Amino acid sequence: MSYIVALCLPETTPGWSRMKALYSTRLVSRMWKNAIESTPSLWNVVSSALPLQVNSTAIQRSSCSPLDVYITKRGVRSNQRQTSELLALATREIRRWSTAVLWFPSPDVCSFHLASPAPQLRALRVTSGSWNRSSRPITLFGGIAPKLETLEVDRLPVDWTSPFICGLRVLDIFSLRQEELSAQQVLDLLASAPLLERLGIHNSTLDHHFQSSHIPLTILQLPNLKIIIFQGINTEATVVILSSIRAPNCTALGIIDWWGEEIGVPSFPEPALSHFNDFLRLTLSANSISTIHFSDNRMGWESRSTSRLEFELDIPYDALAIGVRWVTNVLGLGTQELVHNMEVVFDHERLDDDDLATYYSFSSCQSVTELKLHSDHMFTRPILELLGTWRESDGGTGRLPAFSSLEILVLEASSGWTLDDLEVLVSRRFGERDDGIGRYIPNLSIVLRAWPYPDYGPGSKAQLQRLRRAKGVNRLIRIYGGDTLGMLAVVYEDDTEL
Repeated sequence: MSYIVALCLPETTPGWSRMKALYSTRLVSRMWKNAIESTPSLWNVVSSALPLQVNSTAIQRSSCSPLDVYITKRGVRSNQRQTSELLALATREIRRWSTAVLWFPSPDVCSFHLASPAPQLRALRVTSGSWNRSSRPITLFGGIAPKLETLEVDRLPVDWTSPFICGLRVLDIFSLRQEELSAQQVLDLLASAPLLERLGIHNSTLDHHFQSSHIPLTILQLPNLKIIIFQGINTEATVVILSSIRAPNCTALGIIDWWGEEIGVPSFPEPALSHFNDFLRLTLSANSISTIHFSDNRMGWESRSTSRLEFELDIPYDALAIGVRWVTNVLGLGTQELVHNMEVVFDHERLDDDDLATYYSFSSCQSVTELKLHSDHMFTRPILELLGTWRESDGGTGRLPAFSSLEILVLEASSGWTLDDLEVLVSRRFGERDDGIGRYIPNLSIVLRAWPYPDYGPGSKAQLQRLRRAKGVNRLIRIYGGDTLGMLAVVYEDDTEL
């Protein structure tokens, strides 16, 4: 009977909703009530969302069964006195804890309540509500939590030399300051946690300076590390950590840098990410699709699909050429290129001659199937001129236009270009096409985005229709935005009425 009851309960987190369902299920019949009250494993949840009497009853009826404890910020603030009583009640059973999700007003309160060993604990998520805190590290559970596999800490400085670190498989760290966590400590932690499968560091500033006696002399080999997420940490620390490790079985890589233009690492993303090139290529091959966004001082590149492999990078660079060169090294160009469907966004406020030369070199890439030119600045015309150029292919198969696989071109209305520029592009790109070279150059679909200037359009309707009829143009779509009356988009076909 108890097994049937367990199947009737929702498997949700946090478990307080499961406890509410349990109380409702007791009303089915006396037999069900007796079965529920005599089965300790059904009473395994303690939560600040439940009345103290319910939690007390659950602890009593759960006997020696493992406990899941949920004490949230909302629960603490709604009734601090009851929460204090609940903490005292729950921590007396800390040796039975299996999962714990905890919020404390300060690290000191956390240290007081989590001082005893937790021999059965498998997963812990603990948050400190205090931004003004001492940087003194806390030794959780006296260092004794031998079964702990998943640890998530937020605004809580922890003693990373605790013995339980060696058994961790999942570790996520949030919102620590540089006096609370350093790149050196992360590397020491990785060296002492050989089973770790996921490492996430979020919204933290890490001290990246090594003491002379602690400079890494060997590369850490981490065959079990599959997921690496660095979100909102300083680039210098990212470089130090990633340059010092090897994760040959990585399945997910996320580096999201929000720190701005001054990165202090002129060569980034190389060489810190160069040893991930094989993983990136394997991911692109498995997913067959990626999106890359170039701007004046940073780039974003991601590839996601139904495969288990994925990456998301949003990283700064000192010069466009550095970022493009690294992408080129990953993809390879010419006969060695890993061809896939790639959407590319150019989003610049300025382009100098060196940048244009960089894009000219990159234009031999055969993976670019969609190109978006963002912003209403003066860089668009030079890019349109580039798209109309032809060059000898790297494989020696003849002359090809820039981004020879391009199928979709998206532009925003701007005073920096006109429909005349588009007509010149189309004429040069497709007027020189020679079907005898044995290479199919796809026709081009052009999307003109009038937003944010709905009343300003690049040229007349007659010119738009002429462009639509031009050789090599597959579709021409003009999209309006904002509060424009009428249709949101006009597709110009041969029979479009003027």
